[in-house]
Amino acid sequence: MRSMLLLSMTALACTTEPVSFSNGVPDAGGAADVATDGMFPNIGRDVIPVRDTGPVIIGEDAACATTTGDAARRPMNLLLVLDRSGSMSDNGKWVAAVAAIRSLVMRLDDQTRVGITFFPSATGPDSATSYATPPVPVGPLATTRAAILSRLASTSPGGNTPMTCALQGSVAYYRDFPLDGSRNLVLITDGIPTEECTTTASTCGAIPNPFDLAAFARWAMCRDAAGQNGVRVAVALGQREMTPVRTFVAGTPEASDTFLSDVAVTGGSPRSDTCRASQSCHYSLRGASFETDLTMAFNEIQGRALSCEFDINVDPSTIDTTRVNVNYQGTGDAASRLVPRDVDHRDGWDYSAGMRSVVLYGATCDRVRTDPMARVRILFGCPTLTPG
Repeated sequence: MRSMLLLSMTALACTTEPVSFSNGVPDAGGAADVATDGMFPNIGRDVIPVRDTGPVIIGEDAACATTTGDAARRPMNLLLVLDRSGSMSDNGKWVAAVAAIRSLVMRLDDQTRVGITFFPSATGPDSATSYATPPVPVGPLATTRAAILSRLASTSPGGNTPMTCALQGSVAYYRDFPLDGSRNLVLITDGIPTEECTTTASTCGAIPNPFDLAAFARWAMCRDAAGQNGVRVAVALGQREMTPVRTFVAGTPEASDTFLSDVAVTGGSPRSDTCRASQSCHYSLRGASFETDLTMAFNEIQGRALSCEFDINVDPSTIDTTRVNVNYQGTGDAASRLVPRDVDHRDGWDYSAGMRSVVLYGATCDRVRTDPMARVRILFGCPTLTPG
């Protein structure tokens, strides 16, 4: 077993109090590092099944525990990637999208980090580099709100749908992003991606004579597939960044529910474990209720985009990092559950680079995101629990 951590959090962030230590460094643990069942009957403890040795108790009252401390949830960062292609002017979609985004940025608090980019870009629609610096970079709404509202007021639909370029550039923007916290893209679109920033020419060949209907139809299908694959690759690479970039997707049926649902899965934001069967892993925006659907999508995305990274607020050089553990207690849970450290990042926690924070992964992260009043705390001193 290794170390344990316990954190206390509120809906979007936590108030952090410094952890105190004896002589500046937490004790490495005493003779009772591992206590057998029954020795510590206090409530709130955790019973940990340990292979070959029977039940083990590690809680805040365990003899090996030296101190506990609160840690702050790191902020979330949202970059809205808004389709402004010509088709967005149809049926009031652009007006509805602008109204929903205005409502979002007006109701979020000043410290929520939001930025916006549009595609096609007014400066270089067919180049990913033109999207690497958003018109309004992500930052606290106290500083970006007015700029976002101004850009929405001065932007209008027109042009193609260079979705691949926009997503490639947006992922690249986050690559050098200076702020901490979760990194999220929110793609809002009504169309199939056009061929900019894809390999359509080399994959599908030259455009055939449009009067050869069968040949032109085959080429058009190949072109659409190349554009869609370019988007999938862009969001998949975002997931492979050192700090993953998640892509949430909200789009109309014209953009293909199958395609958009697949992009949400590839981008790390499926709405459920079973959504693929019904092609509903994204947020579907219907023409008659576009603004309402997008507003509801924003409300859900806001919660799901919460960071699963928590500051330890302790200099790692002053602690034994093999004696840190994490506990989680959901709203309504009678007792907390111990979260094992999982260096494979499937389901558990692990240190971030620099070991000044911990990141929750898999089902544990999903539970924390969907339960903003959940309680996660840090315990120092007892050997870290790992799968085994």
